[in-house]
Amino acid sequence: MRNPIRPFKSGNIRYLLLISIYFLYFQPTFAEEAASPPRPASVIHLTNGGFLPGALQDSEKPGLLRWKGDSFVNSFDFDLNIVNAVHKPAPSALPKPEGEFGFDLAGGDVLFGSLLQLDSKIAVIDSPKFGKLTVTRANIQRIFRWRDSELVYLGPNGLTGWRQTAPPKPNAWREESGELSTSEPGAALKGDLALPARSAIEFEISWKAKPDFVLAFGVGDDAKTLRKAFRFEVWDNDLVAHRETDAEADVASLATISPGAGRIHLLAFLDQTAGKLIVMSAAGKPLADLQVADAKPQAFPGVTLENKRGDVRLERLRITRWNGDAPSQTSQEKSSVKQIDNSVMTGTILRYEEQARALVVDNGAGETFIPLDKVASISLSPRVSTAPRSVRAVFQDGTRLSGNLLRIENGKLHFAVPGVDETTKLDLESLHSLVVLKHEGSPELKSLPRLELESTRIPGQLVDSKERPDAGCLVWQPQGSSTTSALRPGVSGRVVFKEAPVPAPKSLQVQMIRPAPVGGLQRFVRGFAGGAAAPQTPQNRRSLYLRTGDVIPSEITRIDDKGVSFRSPLSENTFVAHEKVKAVELSIESPATIRLNKTKRERLLTLPRMQKGSPPTHLIRSKNGDYLRARVLKMDDRTLQIETRLEEKDLPRDRVSRIIWLHADELDPPKPANSTNLATRVQVVRGDGTRLTFYPERYADATLSGKSDVLGICRVRLAEIDQLLIGSTIESEVSLTTYQKWKLQNAPEPKVNQDASDPSQPGRAPGTESTLVGKPAPDFKLDLLGGKPFTLADSKGHVVVLDFWATWCGPCLQAMPQVDKVVREFKEQGVQLVAVNLQETPKEISAMLERHKLDLTVALDVDGVVAAKYGANAIPQTVVIDREGKVARLFIGGGPHLGDQLREALTAQFAPPKPKDAADVKLP
Repeated sequence: MRNPIRPFKSGNIRYLLLISIYFLYFQPTFAEEAASPPRPASVIHLTNGGFLPGALQDSEKPGLLRWKGDSFVNSFDFDLNIVNAVHKPAPSALPKPEGEFGFDLAGGDVLFGSLLQLDSKIAVIDSPKFGKLTVTRANIQRIFRWRDSELVYLGPNGLTGWRQTAPPKPNAWREESGELSTSEPGAALKGDLALPARSAIEFEISWKAKPDFVLAFGVGDDAKTLRKAFRFEVWDNDLVAHRETDAEADVASLATISPGAGRIHLLAFLDQTAGKLIVMSAAGKPLADLQVADAKPQAFPGVTLENKRGDVRLERLRITRWNGDAPSQTSQEKSSVKQIDNSVMTGTILRYEEQARALVVDNGAGETFIPLDKVASISLSPRVSTAPRSVRAVFQDGTRLSGNLLRIENGKLHFAVPGVDETTKLDLESLHSLVVLKHEGSPELKSLPRLELESTRIPGQLVDSKERPDAGCLVWQPQGSSTTSALRPGVSGRVVFKEAPVPAPKSLQVQMIRPAPVGGLQRFVRGFAGGAAAPQTPQNRRSLYLRTGDVIPSEITRIDDKGVSFRSPLSENTFVAHEKVKAVELSIESPATIRLNKTKRERLLTLPRMQKGSPPTHLIRSKNGDYLRARVLKMDDRTLQIETRLEEKDLPRDRVSRIIWLHADELDPPKPANSTNLATRVQVVRGDGTRLTFYPERYADATLSGKSDVLGICRVRLAEIDQLLIGSTIESEVSLTTYQKWKLQNAPEPKVNQDASDPSQPGRAPGTESTLVGKPAPDFKLDLLGGKPFTLADSKGHVVVLDFWATWCGPCLQAMPQVDKVVREFKEQGVQLVAVNLQETPKEISAMLERHKLDLTVALDVDGVVAAKYGANAIPQTVVIDREGKVARLFIGGGPHLGDQLREALTAQFAPPKPKDAADVKLP
């Protein structure tokens, strides 16, 4: 039976090859999967893939489950043919069975209790859970004693005590009848089951096709322990048991695996410290005796099961303590009694004498009395095939009963179990799962329409409302349910009518655009000159976009100080106020555009600190992709009138592509929406990108109607939409659309200014707080006002002062004379001032310098690239660069102390180095 690997022989080449392949391609890890959210109290799973949290309710009809969903007003009556299972999560500590013995019954049932009567026809069991039960003897396969000190684990009871390890995808394992099943290649489970160093293990594993699995005992948290564990696995057509250590290995063939469905039922006796494994069939036939000791013996408490390919199902796992004595052999053909002292008596078990508390056994030499207190287990009947049963109830303590569900009454399942005379009453409180085993005449499964809520997915359909008016008009009938229910108020989710993803309209997709310089009005206006509009297509239509996420195909007729006037076939209303508008599309754009990168987009949406009192209200985009921040005053069929930098301008309407509204209440931090209406809202979504939000009031004739705060009365035929969003799901979906991301954000408050506004402030020197200080100044090359180029690297060896500014920046115009005056004080030391202008035209700059009588060296940062390098998102910003080309100081903002701070910074650049302290001088 043993086949040691050392010394190596030719017969071991196959084993070594398989071992090498195994460790080359299978590298298991034991990282715990991400923590999942708390499970609901119980969940019903349907054959169409639906699932719904809630609770079982009383129902008087056989073959029917009444289910109260958490998100619904009323209960659903499900036919058993549409139900797969009902699962309840197990408590943190599983209850232990009650009673002296466990009873293995036909059909995979397990019952716990005390033996009161046994003869050739029946057994009477006193079950603490169900009372006295009369069971046909032929239905009892085995009776076993269990004790707290011996029984370690009895299950599986679903996934309780198990965790997925490196699964190919989440939820690769399923709970079915409390058993663990998967068909995912590579799916693996680890059970921390407190496996003793010496343990007796009984397990059953089944499969539907050719199996390829690994079941390992004695596994620790370190993945390396799996290699040295005792393993059961399939090699080609053989089921083998083996172990390998650093020094030797042993392998034994247990059974031949035939194609198709199959099952194994084995007994294993494991001594981890001695490195010993004995394997027997369920009938007691010896199959293997492995002896592979480790140089440093250790015992680990874990069990792993991995499905390499095909499918696998763990039906039974019982772990008890083992005293190390060799197990006795038994015969499957005869009944037998195993005693606590490990002796076995084979023969005919005649009866149980209750008064004598003894079994009477005919062993061929006459009747023998065996005291029940000395009985460890009784083998009565071999496993036989049984007729399929309709439902199985699995309890938290390991009890399993299957049969026909008669009714649910007063919180108890009334069951008719084959082979049991009495009707069993099963307490719902201790139920772990209720599994439907047989489906007859199942309805045709449909996946759409489908209602998706939190922890809920349930195919069905919306039906005409027959509920109370206060229950709402969204009434759902799940597939396979004879009843309907309205959704509870406040529920969020969606109804999916078409499986294809909803494409965003072209106007909502990331656009290929070329932004105009912020404030560059002349350049922007030039983008309106010439060029014919592109023809309009269904993929690039004109629409009105609301802050609620509505996307309404519209023709914009007018904009005034109150709002936007429009025409749309979807709305009887023709006007919407400014505070509700997010964007309008006016004409089709030129296809020749470039992408707006993230940096330029952020700068476009960053509100300078000095503009907080009067932020821009709109972004206007021309057909060539240029953007302008401004305030829209009005618009008619020919002209768009705007205000920018206190100047009013008229733009040709036919050259404006779109207008985006920038609302002050969208600035960071965001303010919660102001809504006093607590009724359920819905948003219909069509495949062409149209979105319409309203409060539903009635559903009839496949049409949902209601009222919109903006558009008035709305009516939508469900056959024309892809999805129906419900409640807060609207906001989460709408937030992902492009226009909703176009929101102003405040420029960050400079910590430099906060800490160094007063030169008398103790602590760090003003202007040293920036992360750029002490680092090499970013090099750049810009054209100067007048045409000559300026390169920062050419000024190395000289102190350079960069002053970032713009003509529209009031604080810049206040700070610039201070900066110019201080720098002139250091003219003899060669300090150079370069005023870096942000994205303005030479004409604008020259006019400002002439008006303020300033003579400065101005560098033109046309695209804002240099400002981005120096983080100048708030101006004025003054940077002192030392003679080595490093940033010495950086001041953000102006203020009365800027001149003194800059003077101190420049003085420090020319001060002689401080002498070292005497303590720092090292003597030879």
